[in-house]
Amino acid sequence: MYEGGGKIWQREDTQGIVFLETDWDGSSLPMDLVKNAGMEGSQFETVDPWERAKLGGYAKIGTKVVFLLEPERFPFLFKGKDCQVFLASEWNGWEEARTEECWKLDWEGENLCLWMNWEDLIHLGSFAFKFITDDGFWLDPPDSFPGVEEKSPGAVNFVFEPSRTGKDLVSFQITGSPERQRLDFLKGQRPKGEFGYRERSNGSWFRTYAPRAKRVDLVIIEDGNEKIESVSPMVLQDDGSWTIEFPETSTGRLYRLAVTHHEHENPRESLTKEALDPYALATVGRDGPGIALHPLDPVPQSEAYVPPAMANLVIAEAHLRDLLAKASIELSDEERMEFRGLAKWLTSEDCYLRKLGVNAVELQPVLEFDSQSKEEYHWGYMPVSFMAPASAYASNPRNGSAIHEFKDLVKAFHDAGLAVILDIVYNHVGIPNHLALLDRELYFSTDRIGRLTNHSGCGNDLNCQSEPARKLALDSVKYLVETFDVDGFRFDLGELLGIDLLSEMETELREIKPGIILIAEPWSFRGRLPGEMKETGYSLWSDSCREGILEYVKKGCPDPRVALDLLQSRLDQENKHPWQSVNYLESHDDYAFVDRLCKTSEWKDGKPPAEIEKQARLALGLVLLAPGIPMLSAGQDFLRGKKGVRNTYLRGDLNALDYSAANKFEELGEWLRSLIKFRLSSEGRFLRPEKLDDFAYEEILPEAGGAFGLVIRERKSSVSWLIFVNPTDSYLDSAPPSFPDLAQAKLLFGKKTEKPGQIAPMEMQAWKLSG
Repeated sequence: MYEGGGKIWQREDTQGIVFLETDWDGSSLPMDLVKNAGMEGSQFETVDPWERAKLGGYAKIGTKVVFLLEPERFPFLFKGKDCQVFLASEWNGWEEARTEECWKLDWEGENLCLWMNWEDLIHLGSFAFKFITDDGFWLDPPDSFPGVEEKSPGAVNFVFEPSRTGKDLVSFQITGSPERQRLDFLKGQRPKGEFGYRERSNGSWFRTYAPRAKRVDLVIIEDGNEKIESVSPMVLQDDGSWTIEFPETSTGRLYRLAVTHHEHENPRESLTKEALDPYALATVGRDGPGIALHPLDPVPQSEAYVPPAMANLVIAEAHLRDLLAKASIELSDEERMEFRGLAKWLTSEDCYLRKLGVNAVELQPVLEFDSQSKEEYHWGYMPVSFMAPASAYASNPRNGSAIHEFKDLVKAFHDAGLAVILDIVYNHVGIPNHLALLDRELYFSTDRIGRLTNHSGCGNDLNCQSEPARKLALDSVKYLVETFDVDGFRFDLGELLGIDLLSEMETELREIKPGIILIAEPWSFRGRLPGEMKETGYSLWSDSCREGILEYVKKGCPDPRVALDLLQSRLDQENKHPWQSVNYLESHDDYAFVDRLCKTSEWKDGKPPAEIEKQARLALGLVLLAPGIPMLSAGQDFLRGKKGVRNTYLRGDLNALDYSAANKFEELGEWLRSLIKFRLSSEGRFLRPEKLDDFAYEEILPEAGGAFGLVIRERKSSVSWLIFVNPTDSYLDSAPPSFPDLAQAKLLFGKKTEKPGQIAPMEMQAWKLSG
């Protein structure tokens, strides 16, 4: 029998792998390791060195060592082959390595490789290494591979060991695996009942779900420090849940779950990790501890806010701290980072969102994310809890103030006439991965060799086919609506959630709030949501609008086809209703729209070239005149740019809204606000059809790249309208002969001129022709 240590994992239904502490010489079999993992095996053989390199970052082949990166693990970086990758270690300066061509990996088939002489490396002994892109993005090792080191949570490196040449991985055929069969069974079973902490008339209880854990302890933490006050074993129930009851209330106590997956007679050899309870309603920080709090009473349906119908929405996407950083209201430094600061600003008529005139706000994520301090700016798309409002936005995280302060914020939005849509992330989690500590394979998707899949681009994908994961996401959205009166959700990378889970969420949520607003980002790095989404009540972000209108205005508007298709709800052919398209030009992600039109170096005195401003104005106008749901990114009314930086998820300095810049765009801002007001008015109802066949459209095409029009006739009445657009850089003194007679028409929107049909360059008008 093999006397060394190692780790076992299952790569496929019939094959497993042993990772040994040193190279295997084939003289003994690691049968004990296999049996301890709940398997039986045969046909042991070393793994192909190329396969070992994919897992461990390197392998010895002949007298050489190959350092290898598998690009398919990072689909968001390698859409083409233009991303450069470098080997980085302490001996070549870590991040500085990307400035030296000799450390660059080259393409070999589908992999990136760097070859070196084995003898040139072994004198270095054991060392940590990692791969880095030319723009400074670190590429993490596969989470499942044991040959790594983690200096701090999330900071993971490969480890090169001279004693491990590549023969340290041994594959075997699984002849029996009852544990795998149990895992497959558990994935199909939805846990029942409530989890987390609850008060009772005769005491209190805690309950969590970790059916494959060997032991779960409730760890009570002393308030005011991190000292352990008590450790109490929880009891495993027949349904896979672990519970513990107390005769007294535990409300307000700080706690963690200590989860043991491998027990050993020597406690030091047992595998126990402390995790934040996924159902904790509040937490002190990303690492926990959670705070034992009973849920607030649900908001009665009769008192709940009624959001606008989907067709009537105009949305502004915004980040709490971007809004507050330079807001013209007296706030403390702490309030400018918190829920209560935004709630206070919303009571002012000078509040930016109120003046903009939209009727809904899409807040970037506000559930607990993986920032390491209150001061650290973070977009919030790396969640560590699906239940707890962000402690970084709370005035006193240790007493759970985030709950009441977030509830007050939602009410402040409602009092200001704004529906609240939460940008929510259920497709992956941040650091620490508390769910993986409960049960990695039960909650996350893995590939054929046991690595977490990465179709989110964030290192892990929640397994939305697994019933325990689905229940957690469902319980989360229901809790947020019932407790905080949230009006809707935008589901990040909705393709990874899948149509089945999204549909079940819709069914459950409409029972709580019939007018719930449901929006999904329809793609991931795996693909797109299916066409059957048109049969649901979801709206989908329209990249057809984003990219089509950008190309249209950048090319000088030579062909109005894309603009006319947008104005007739034809860009997203798969939709059943006009409001199933969320039309937008920019969001938090990627470049600002104006940065895609021109370079920062072209700006002078705080403004882009006049031609660029006209292009942006035309694009924004088309979005707000089109059927569907228009969404603006906060700051677009004064062409907020991000200095050409594409990914600003940690750049509060670039994302903060500089309201003083609005003074340079007064005319644009006023025009945009008046267009929003017109769209939401009774006169603008023809811009907000509920159904595709509510109106008939007649295109009036230009002879050669000139002004164009669209006549809109209501099918159930004699009322008709005209949208008149001049996308050229020339003033038009009169409407083309093909246009309707505007002498008796009523101008609803646009600059009034001396005679009907006059229109300035890059301008648009809306006319009522009859009725």
